[in-house]
Amino acid sequence: MRVLVLGGGMVGAGIAYALKNEMEVTIADYSSDTLQRLKKDLGVNTVKVDAYRDALAPVMKDFDVISGALPGRLGMKVVREACKAGVNLVDNSFMEEDFYKLEKEALDAGITVVPDAGVAPGLSNAIVGRIAAVHGSLESVDIKVGGLPERNIPPIGYKVVFSPMDTLDEFTRKVEIVRDGELIKTEPGDGLEYFFVNGLGSLEAFYTNGLRSLLRNVKAKNMVEKTVRYRGHLEKMKFLKDLGLLEEEKIELNGNPVVPKELLASLFLKNLSFPDVKDVLYMEIRVVPAKGKEEILFTIFDKEDTKTGYTAMTRTTGFTNAAFTRLLAKGMIRQKGIIPPEIVARDGNSFTEIIGFLERMGIVVSGPKNI
Repeated sequence: MRVLVLGGGMVGAGIAYALKNEMEVTIADYSSDTLQRLKKDLGVNTVKVDAYRDALAPVMKDFDVISGALPGRLGMKVVREACKAGVNLVDNSFMEEDFYKLEKEALDAGITVVPDAGVAPGLSNAIVGRIAAVHGSLESVDIKVGGLPERNIPPIGYKVVFSPMDTLDEFTRKVEIVRDGELIKTEPGDGLEYFFVNGLGSLEAFYTNGLRSLLRNVKAKNMVEKTVRYRGHLEKMKFLKDLGLLEEEKIELNGNPVVPKELLASLFLKNLSFPDVKDVLYMEIRVVPAKGKEEILFTIFDKEDTKTGYTAMTRTTGFTNAAFTRLLAKGMIRQKGIIPPEIVARDGNSFTEIIGFLERMGIVVSGPKNI
């Protein structure tokens, strides 16, 4: 089975690592240096592609499955190009657009597209979708998730663990939640709450736009998704936003056009990467089924792997994408069109396969074995 991984960054490298022993993996990236390093380190094939400028379908058509690990701004292009190529796709880009707008294109092409196949959205969707498949309508869904440095470090208690632009998008995209059965529109950063986790300390969580297709495919009286950060992070991000550093309109700087958000993303990448500080991924999902049943709790507390050097975000996002890619390659996802993770996980065998694969890769998903 030939798999093309689009993007040789932190997540793409993790996908390739997770699949290379089972499939013939090729990584596509624009950087010759990145491709040379990955070919040496992982023993995979490589192809140079500039996803921003090049047509992707001519490259895609030579593969059996595509695994997308590009920034959110390229998400819709990747889906369209997969439709043109007629090749199944698993994608974890955090695209702002509604991927269901490409449902007809995917169906006409006769392909399966699994979008939002990262850790959250992605694994979180699969867990909620499986619970809903077993219990029907739900009383409440509460998802909290965050990639963090292993300790609260200055200046904002954060280190870059994936695309900085996608990180900043969390603070600008409108948020939708469900409250008392009604779809409510709110702002990123609303719903602020504080809590404590052993091994991490004092944390905060606030609304971000992470429910996405769950709003369409899971029936719940109350449903929210929150990003987790160290306490005090949101206040600092609001300060940057109030200064205009999250604006996407160009401004003039010494006669040169500058997009403030792109500038801030570059500064994040330059100054907040902290290569000597390990990262962690914390996620908790609390679901209360209807009819007065007890709360179901799933948690993940993953850390950087000192042996491989893969970060917690690389592991939890990349390996989850790999888990869905394996399902698609093995023919376990038969539906065509746009098939988000919560729909894939309605099948008990598929859900068990996802969780089992992650655990074999060293990611412990704590929760009930039989939902």
